[in-house]
Amino acid sequence: KSIMNLLLTQFENQISLIFIDPPFATGGDFNLKIQIGEDGKVFNITSYSDKWKDGISSYLKFLKERIVLMKKLLKSNGSIYIHLDWHSSHHVKLMMDEIFGSSNFRNDIVWAYPAASAKTRRFFIRSYDNILFYSKSDDYVFNDDTNIYMEYSNRVKNALKKDEQGVFYYRGGSHDGKKLSRKVYVEQNGIFPRDVWNDIPYIRANTNEYQGFSTQKPERLLKRIILASTNETDIVADFFCGSGTTLAVSEKLGRRWIGSDLNMQAIHISRKRILNINFSNDLLNWKKKYGKKPLPFQILGLEEKTDDWQKKLELILHNHLKKTTHLKEGHQNQDPPEIGLKIHKNNNLVKIELVDYINTYNRIISEDLEKKIRSFSDWIDYWAIDYEYRDQKFNNTWISFRTPKMRKIKLISDHYLYEKAGIYHLCVKLIDIFGIETQKSVEIII
Repeated sequence: KSIMNLLLTQFENQISLIFIDPPFATGGDFNLKIQIGEDGKVFNITSYSDKWKDGISSYLKFLKERIVLMKKLLKSNGSIYIHLDWHSSHHVKLMMDEIFGSSNFRNDIVWAYPAASAKTRRFFIRSYDNILFYSKSDDYVFNDDTNIYMEYSNRVKNALKKDEQGVFYYRGGSHDGKKLSRKVYVEQNGIFPRDVWNDIPYIRANTNEYQGFSTQKPERLLKRIILASTNETDIVADFFCGSGTTLAVSEKLGRRWIGSDLNMQAIHISRKRILNINFSNDLLNWKKKYGKKPLPFQILGLEEKTDDWQKKLELILHNHLKKTTHLKEGHQNQDPPEIGLKIHKNNNLVKIELVDYINTYNRIISEDLEKKIRSFSDWIDYWAIDYEYRDQKFNNTWISFRTPKMRKIKLISDHYLYEKAGIYHLCVKLIDIFGIETQKSVEIII
């Protein structure tokens, strides 16, 4: 909420689309899979808790305070999409009618997907989520873009033909089924989407897209929403950005984006996802890789409060370790982690070797996690170097990090060439598997 209040000073009435996937008021906890080392051993931590002290009333109060601010951020022709499920969608629909006006309700989109087998026989198996779509006014952006179309069924695909003008059609049957009675002219690219979307499967853990989030949304879902409700260079925002799907899709489709999340693991995963975006699939041609480097972006807020390390550690231990394992005795004030570096210098050429990472909370973690850590490098998820660090502003000159599919991390950087003699400062930024960020500055004389 504080982030949105800050954004109002610069972005009031400036954002074209807001997509959010907030908690659903399920009463449960949701996990994030932390991968460790090159072999990707898995350790589950609590990503967020969806338990509310006063039940649905405190949940709706939490959401309403934020959605009121989101409305102020939206342009007059902007739209908001809220992803929910059966737990809270009916409550939030009434609240959205109050905030945006029932006349600005556009769709209750049913995102239907194959359901996992369920043991219950007391009600029909639930196999869809809701996406509430509201505009800020009656004059809103909505594009008829063939890239959002739903594919025809195989039966229709096999029946498609061209007439003498090159227009596609298939022959429709008569009501009694005895003969083919008419030509049905259609778009070649598919059918304009209805409000039931059954053509986008839920994200699977064996896909390159998967980031370890149990609630991660597929890129194809956000592609349809963003292409429909924005134009190129418009600003898209997601204030529960999670694994960064909205941000990655916006980047690929040429939109500007803003993302925020209270969970620093979410921010870290989103950062890596954007940095690695050139290796992901192209959304307009799924058989190709995207192949472009991301435009420069900046991470603000908690990431810059490096003096608040102890508070971050308490948050990690409380939200993650205490809820998932039994901590050893002795959790008191801890010192910040230390980075061990070796500098290799050959005239104007310099490269950095990461030789150690010492944290004090490794003495109080659970035995289950301790068994999975074989080397100091297993703690490391990301490290970057700014070879010409100045004015407390970090710019990535070189970077290496792990992804769910690419587990190897380089411990020696590439050479960096200093073009002239002088005294320089380089800075190393390291983020461990829990999202704890540490920096170390070193003076270099060339």
